[in-house]
Parts: sequence; C-alpha cells; structure tokens
Amino acid sequence: MASVLAPHPRPGYKTSVLQSLHIRDLALIEEVEIRLDRGLNVISGETGGGKSLVVTALKLLRGGKASASLVRHGAPELRVEGEFEIGAGERSRAVTAMIQDLTGEPPEDGLVIVTRIVDQNGRSKVRINGRPATLAALRELCGWLLEIHGQGDAQALMRPEIQSETVDAFAGTTGLRESFAGLLHEARELRDRLDSVQGASRERLQRVEFLRFQLAELEQLGLEPGETVRLEEEHRVLANLDRMREQLQDALGALLDEEPSAGDLIARAERGTADLAEIDRELEGVAEQCAELRVQLDDVCRVLQSRLAGLDFDPGRFAMLEERLAAVRSVLARFGPTEEHLLQNLASIRAELEELDADEEGQGAIADQLRERIAELAKVGRRLVRARRKIAAAFTRKIEEELEALGMPHVRMQLGMADDFDPERLLSDATSHGPVPLDFLVQINPGLPPQSLRETASGGETARIVLAIKKCLADQDRVPFLAFDEIDAEIGGRLGLAVGAKLAEVAGDHQVLIVTHLPQVAAFASAHFKVAKSVDYGTTRTTIERLGERASERELAAMASGDGADASAVEEARRLVERAREVGES
Repeated sequence: MASVLAPHPRPGYKTSVLQSLHIRDLALIEEVEIRLDRGLNVISGETGGGKSLVVTALKLLRGGKASASLVRHGAPELRVEGEFEIGAGERSRAVTAMIQDLTGEPPEDGLVIVTRIVDQNGRSKVRINGRPATLAALRELCGWLLEIHGQGDAQALMRPEIQSETVDAFAGTTGLRESFAGLLHEARELRDRLDSVQGASRERLQRVEFLRFQLAELEQLGLEPGETVRLEEEHRVLANLDRMREQLQDALGALLDEEPSAGDLIARAERGTADLAEIDRELEGVAEQCAELRVQLDDVCRVLQSRLAGLDFDPGRFAMLEERLAAVRSVLARFGPTEEHLLQNLASIRAELEELDADEEGQGAIADQLRERIAELAKVGRRLVRARRKIAAAFTRKIEEELEALGMPHVRMQLGMADDFDPERLLSDATSHGPVPLDFLVQINPGLPPQSLRETASGGETARIVLAIKKCLADQDRVPFLAFDEIDAEIGGRLGLAVGAKLAEVAGDHQVLIVTHLPQVAAFASAHFKVAKSVDYGTTRTTIERLGERASERELAAMASGDGADASAVEEARRLVERAREVGES
C-alpha cells in the first residue's frame, strides 16, 4: 500500500534501511520476499498464522540463536537474506568501514546483502555480500543496523551500556563519555605496564646483582686487548729457558765457533767469486749475493747473541705470569672462549645494566603518568556525572509524558546513579560507559518503591518504555531499523491510536516494523503486510502479502470485527485510517 496512511519520513532522512527481507524454508514459510517501506511497516494476521516468523527471521539475521527445528520440514536448510542500503552519516561510515574490513571491498552502490543459513543439524553459515563470515561478525554488523524489541526478549535497553548511551544521546554528552572511555583505556594500560615492571622488579634486582658481580670480576681482571697472547708467549719462553739457551749456543757455535765456521766459509766463497768475476762478468751477481749472505749472517748472530744474553730466569716473574694466566684462563672459560668474546661480553653486560637502570627510572615515570591520567580521568568522570545528573529530571519527565500517552500514566522513572566516586577505585570500578553504574529505575505501580527496569517491567511495558525513549531520542538514536513484536499486547483499542501515533513519529527518523493485532496501530502503516496460513495438498504454508489500500482497509476491518467483508466494518476501517492520518498530521 502506498504511504497514504502515514506521513513520509522527514526531509533529509539519510539513515540506513532494510530494503528487502527474503525468507526461504523457515518453519511454515516456503519462500517469501518482503519489500519494506522506509517508514512504518505493519505486519498483521490471524493468531497462529506465523506473524512472529518475520521477527524470528530478523533475529537470525541479527545473529540470534538458531535451531534445527526452524528448518521447514523436508528442506535441507533455511535461508534468511536481508538487503540493506547504507545511508549517510558517521554511523553509516563506520558500517561501510566494517563491511570493507570483512569483505575486502566497500559495499557496491551502498548496498550490503547479509545472509544466514541454518541446516538440518542446526549449523549456521554466514555470508556478507557473498563472502563467508563468522557469526560474531554478523552480530557486530547487524547490531549496528537493526534492533528488536518484544515480549520475552532480552532488550538492548536493559543493558547498562545502552542505558548510558541513551542518556548521553539525550544530554549531548556522547563525546564526553567517549573521552572518559579513552582515558580509562590509557590509564589501565599504564597500570598494566607499571604492574609488569613492578612484578618483574625482584627478577630485575636479581639480574642487576648478577650482572654487577660479573662486571666487577671482569673489571678487576682488567684484561687489555692482546694481553693474553703476550702473556702466553712470555710464559713459554721462561718455561723453556734451559732448552733455549742450549739451542741458541749450538746455533751460534755452528755459525761462529766451529772450524771452519759458516762465516768463514761464506767469506771464502765471497773472495773466490769476486776474483772470478774479473774474468767472467756473469759471476759478479754471485759475488754480491755472497756478500749479502755474510751481512745477513752477521745480523742473525747479533740477534742470537742478544737473545742469549737476555735469558735470565726470574722466579718471581715466572710465578706472576702463571698466576695471571690462570686468572685470565678462568675468566675466559666463562666469558670466552676467546679474548675477543670476553671483551664483547663485557660491553654487553655494561649495556644491559644501563638499560635496567633506565627501566628503574622509567618505573617512576610510569607511576607519575598514571597519577596524572587518573586525575584527568576523575575530572572528566565528574563532568560526565554532573552532566547526566543535570538532565536526569528532564529526561525522565519527557519519558513519563510519552508513557502517559501510551497508557501508562502512573509510571514514574528515575535515573539511578551515584553522585560521586572514589578516584582511587576508578580503574577497578569504572567501565567505558562511565565512572559509576547507571540504571533506569521505574515505578510501575504507585506506592511501590522504584526498581530496576530489568527487574520490574513486563515485556509489553518494557516495549512501550522503549518506544517512549525512541520517541525522545528520534534525532540521536543509533540503530536505524527497529522491530517491535506485539508491544501493544497489553493495551486495548483505546490506546492503540496513541501507540500508532508514537510509532509513526519514530518512523520519521527510523525504519520501523511492528507485529500487531490492533487495527488502531496498523492504521498508521506506510506499508501493511498480511500473514496468512493455508493448507495446499496436505502441506501447511505461511504466506506474506503486501496489501494495497483497499485490501488494507479490509484487513483492518477483520482485525476490528473479525469480518473483513462486512461493509460497515470496512467503512469503520476507512474512518480509522482517516483519523490516523489526522493524528499523524497534527
């Protein structure tokens, strides 16, 4: 049906929308495709016809629990597929980035197709734009795109983080909460670093003590480059002194003292070749070589004589050499094996000690940073608490006004939140949503004390409270698609128009789908779908049909009187639509 029964979404409506929902082999549904309107989508039908299957499909699309019992009898698997058009704005940019991260490319033409498949064994498969994905990825993505409220569901509004986001959206303190969350994350990282350093302090002290002991031993040794070779050479000489004297004397005797000596023989050869060179000039070179041999022999003899003269045994020197070599060899055995390795290890020990000393200095710096960050965190936290407290009365009063129009005139709401906190306990007590817990307290019945919303309200009451809050936060709310499963279950026709009007208002900024039994609510539909159950050839099937204007009026008549063919009932339905239009335009 064309959107003549309810106002169009507001100008500039840029939120993401669920364009179509394709369901195959889900329980009694063989195959249907629902093309959704951007505004208020209404699903009606007889009790037991399968209206809730659409909500079940949406839950599967959002990553909800799957069961093999949901697969249509005789089918190998069920499939739910949603085609989303990604709108504009910060949230849509985040969704686009998430899709690109999951699939490797941005959504083409701003569209993303999300698929959930469940087989006969209850096993799930997920695809995002045709690419396999995890169930966790599906939950994260569709958690940004759609939200479901209904009786028996664990409402998102029950979660403390969603309550905090709701209050901050109303107060305009979302940025302040995000600043608090960022500072809290940084402070906890600093605390973890400090704990790590302090936890390793004992090991570090033991390591420092060990390294300093090694450094003292190496510095006390005072080994100089090349000293090991020099010590070993001198020790070899002193250890073989007698042998050296004997062999040096033998060498000198052979060169100088024997008759004829080597020197005499070379001198004789030099004279003879010099005489022959006067006859044969080719022997001049030989004579010169003999002269050079005599000079070299003289040099050798002087070196041998000098070395022999210097071979004096010094017992004290020898003992010192042995002691020094023993010390060097002992250290080399642990820090070597070579002198080069020992000197490298010495440099490494000094570098590690400098690093450990710097760590100890850094521990103090980290502690200082942590104190500064906690002080800053406490400052931002107090600003956030004051800002939330400041708008608490206006926030709850606005919700109460909306609830009065929804048939809950006696409900009173409070914002449960401590006025202050202990800065010393921030890192242990705070969450990323604030320094103190926040809770929606509700007094459903006069005379009773207020209690937490999650403990007191029934499914229908909770859904209407959610609807009231959605109405209050139409411009700020974060999830573009809202599904309500029979939130009008506990109200009658008298309040149906009020609920329908509120839903139509919310649909000005959200895409809304509601499963309802009230014609007063359905009269506000931008798109009206009828769910019906039939038996063909012994097989039960559920079908979903989008109704045109006249068919919608007949369905409204059937919802009101049980007879969609009754002319008076149809006329009354037509007047109901007119009245809904008037309410929507007022």
